[in-house]
Amino acid sequence: VLEYDLEQLRALGITTSDITTAVNEYVQTNYLGMAHTIDLSGHVALMRLAILPQGEFDVGNLSQIPVKKVDGTIITLDKLVRASHQQQKPSSYYRINGLNTVSMRLFAEKSANQLELSRQVRETMDRLTEAMPPGFEVSLSNDTTEYIRAELDKIYFRSGLTVAILLLFVLVVSRSFRYLAMILFSMVSTLAISAIFYYLVGVEIHITSLAGITISLCLIIDNTIVMADQLKHRRNFKAFLAILAATLTTISAIVVVFFLPDDVKVTLEDFSMVIIINLAVSLFVALFLVPALMDKFGIYDQKRNVFAVSRFLPGWWTRSRFRGKRSVVYLNRFFERQIRFIYRYRAWAILVLILAFGLPVFKLPEKVDGEGFWATAYNKTLGSSTYKEKVKPIVDKALGGTLRLFADKVPTGTYYSSDRQETVLYVSGYMPTGTTLEQMNAVAMEMESYLSEFPEIRQFQTSVYKNTASIQVFFTKEALKTSFPLSLDEEVKSKANALGGAQWSVSGVGDYFSNRTYESAGYNTITVRGYNYDQLWGIALAMKQRLLTNQRIREVSINSQYSYQKQDYTEYTFSYDRQQMTNSGIAPGQVNANIYDILGEPSVAQVQGDGYMEKVKLRSRQRDAYDVWNVRNTAEQEDSTQYRLAQFGDVAKTQAPQEVRKSNQQYTLVLQYDYIGSSVSAEKVLKNFKKEFEETIPVGYSIDTDRRWGWGSSSGGLYFVLGIIAVIIFFLCSILFNSLRQPFAVIMGIPISLIGLFLTYYLFEVRVDEGCFAAMILLSGITVNASIYIINDYNNVAKACHRSKMGTYKKAFNSKITSIMLTVLSTVLGFVPFLVGAREGFWYPMAMGTIGGLVMSLAGIYFFLPLFMGIGRREAGDAPPKARVPFRERLSRWKKLPGRFFAWVRAKVFRREGSVSV
Repeated sequence: VLEYDLEQLRALGITTSDITTAVNEYVQTNYLGMAHTIDLSGHVALMRLAILPQGEFDVGNLSQIPVKKVDGTIITLDKLVRASHQQQKPSSYYRINGLNTVSMRLFAEKSANQLELSRQVRETMDRLTEAMPPGFEVSLSNDTTEYIRAELDKIYFRSGLTVAILLLFVLVVSRSFRYLAMILFSMVSTLAISAIFYYLVGVEIHITSLAGITISLCLIIDNTIVMADQLKHRRNFKAFLAILAATLTTISAIVVVFFLPDDVKVTLEDFSMVIIINLAVSLFVALFLVPALMDKFGIYDQKRNVFAVSRFLPGWWTRSRFRGKRSVVYLNRFFERQIRFIYRYRAWAILVLILAFGLPVFKLPEKVDGEGFWATAYNKTLGSSTYKEKVKPIVDKALGGTLRLFADKVPTGTYYSSDRQETVLYVSGYMPTGTTLEQMNAVAMEMESYLSEFPEIRQFQTSVYKNTASIQVFFTKEALKTSFPLSLDEEVKSKANALGGAQWSVSGVGDYFSNRTYESAGYNTITVRGYNYDQLWGIALAMKQRLLTNQRIREVSINSQYSYQKQDYTEYTFSYDRQQMTNSGIAPGQVNANIYDILGEPSVAQVQGDGYMEKVKLRSRQRDAYDVWNVRNTAEQEDSTQYRLAQFGDVAKTQAPQEVRKSNQQYTLVLQYDYIGSSVSAEKVLKNFKKEFEETIPVGYSIDTDRRWGWGSSSGGLYFVLGIIAVIIFFLCSILFNSLRQPFAVIMGIPISLIGLFLTYYLFEVRVDEGCFAAMILLSGITVNASIYIINDYNNVAKACHRSKMGTYKKAFNSKITSIMLTVLSTVLGFVPFLVGAREGFWYPMAMGTIGGLVMSLAGIYFFLPLFMGIGRREAGDAPPKARVPFRERLSRWKKLPGRFFAWVRAKVFRREGSVSV
């Protein structure tokens, strides 16, 4: 530290800049450029020219550093400063078990195997521990690979369970080990070929991409099942176009992820790419490999390769007329009556579907501002107090449907897994802004002293900063098996209440505790950005003054970023009269320089110390003696003019940001305030304020009033994404079907599946996070597949033979419903492993939403797909409808049903051949 006397410098006419320049010229190396040299052999070489330092900077050789020549005398540095070697003041403390700690952080290279590197680091630590002197130890405070190991174990378990469930399901349904071998071989081939494309595309294999592989297993099996079913029963490849279209719709839904904002895309990019590659490869496997495997394994001959299960069924079922092909006739007869019934009352059916999905009437504003006809009419009807108090609750429930349950009743926010590797008690302390590091450290040491009394604590780590401190408490394995963590949690809470001078929060074990109090900074925000911080601060102050003119806004705070709590950080600011300073011949820059000469402590150079670099700081001797009164009233001199700061303005303490932040090379300031009134009125004030200031701010500055807090605020973007997916599916299906009506029937399956998602989230209290967003995208791509299979087969049957629409649809439905049920059930079973264990953010909501949507999509296919295709209308040649049976005759038939049922039970169940009835 070089300490100077400011009065001496002014008397000699020397400034602090002169001292800074002299020190830098003495210790720095100045490079002049490159020069060519030619040796005796004529070889040309390049040589770098530089001016080396005159010597090493040391407290003893200050007399060798000239600063300035005054009246013919060279003033050296030793005559101006008093040098001292001081230890730099700490900016934070980090201790383990209350002992000073030197931390070493190891960062793996991008291409390194982190798990293998972690093992090598642990082995090295074991060797270092053996070589440590007494009183020293080496411990591992944090290992991020433990989380990676836990997640990988979880993914391996889920993948293995998914494969086991899917293969068991295929075996139970097909009753053929050869069919099972074909499915397994196709799956392994798909994954092996996909691995090649992972390498070519550059997909990184990590936790998210491995989860994508797990989810795609059930999707790639679907293509194999559909193709095998077509080859087995029809012996042709006409289903491949439907498989291609269905796969393209799923891929098109997932591709939308790459056009989302970066914060969403970074999580789902590799996850989506893995699924796309697997689906694309499964197309080629289904087209080329599956037929060869079926021929090789002899799967075409169904009867030889299927083991019979009829011997395990009761006799009354094997002899029943409701099994075999006769049951198909009965079911088709019932299915036809149902289709005609729904088509007959199609208006009611569509109304039920609309009400089940819901209309967003519950989102209507309470009041519309304005004086126009529509605003007045709205406020007198939907905005009236009578409607809001008596009619609105009923209308919202009647018309809101499942959409209202999802929007109003389902909680938002991610899951925090309770499946931690170790129970940890977190203790945090807070002190007001302006607290010194020593004061915060003293309070933290009291808590450390208290924790050190418990032998059940294996380790506690303490981090201390200027006004905050955090302590993480780890327990021994024996203590974790007892109730000690809970008892210590209560003891620490009592100790926190007893410790004065700080506020505390305790979490991690038991209920959350906090005796911290703070004031909200404000819900409404305005963000201003610009390239000049001083000018940006002036704009923010002008906006603050303009906001305070509104009587419904009491206080406005300015911060560098959004904050939930009001900051108590303040700074001394000098507000001066520029006109008066100009009249006095005083420049603001010189005033700032004079103050900085007294109060500043700049770092003028860096010199080589004892194995490390040391900073050289410059400080005034008058620095510690100056207070606010001295700053206001001490006489300063500018040329021949003497002045005091109190002549031109005042020094006052004001609230200010603690730090300066830049985003995209722009400084950022955030204004926060609370508005007394409705949210609609607050939005209107905010909108008008933005419009007013955007007309006055200079070029290069911007104002942003968007509030992007939480997942739900991006719902508008979600609806836009779902709309794009629907448009893509419509065009793909139009090309496949050569129709505009049939793609509409396919797309209507998406809102029906969303009804299932809404109900699942409401009934099972699933939280809405990014997993819900992924489930909606996935459902948009996979729930339309079943409709595509049925409609494609419907078109093929219609071209091959002349039947009525009803007969053609029943034949296509009977042909594809088995494979559709298999693919839907396999997809549902593929997501079941994500429901095992603790509820995790993203994966659990995605699995629940996808399962609920797929189950509901089956109802949509069965009840509403014929309606949207126009199936059910009576055609020429159809049998006339049966005459309506009178009500009394139907009632008499219903009365006879119980007796007929019990007679059938006695005849089929209790009677045995050769037995005698008594």
